[in-house]
Amino acid sequence: MRKIILNILVLAAIILFAASCQYKFIVEPVIPPPDPDDSTLAKVSFSGEVEPIFTNLNCIACHKSGGQKPNLVTGAAYNSIMSLGLADTTDPSSSIIYQKPLPSGDHYIKYTSANANTVLLWIQQGALNN
Repeated sequence: MRKIILNILVLAAIILFAASCQYKFIVEPVIPPPDPDDSTLAKVSFSGEVEPIFTNLNCIACHKSGGQKPNLVTGAAYNSIMSLGLADTTDPSSSIIYQKPLPSGDHYIKYTSANANTVLLWIQQGALNN
């Protein structure tokens, strides 16, 4: 009898312990893309805003000289992206450099919503090397 009560108490303790666990998922807010026709928006700087995204997300771990294309190392990224045709200024939202790392894309490193909006706006503004 004593063994049964002890087993019930241990089982109850395990159930209470398991039920007390909490998981806090951080859900990133989805930021709508900016309107490219908004004249109040400043021009997106490739070297100042887009290239740092590749460095901060550690894209250059794979996308560097001799690795996966495009070469996203600072100073070489623009020429590599443009020579491979990854930024389509006629249909910016279909650009591979924008689409592939989207949060819903098929790349294993993902943009944040803010990163994706910056890249999209840069392409919409003409994908300039500035």
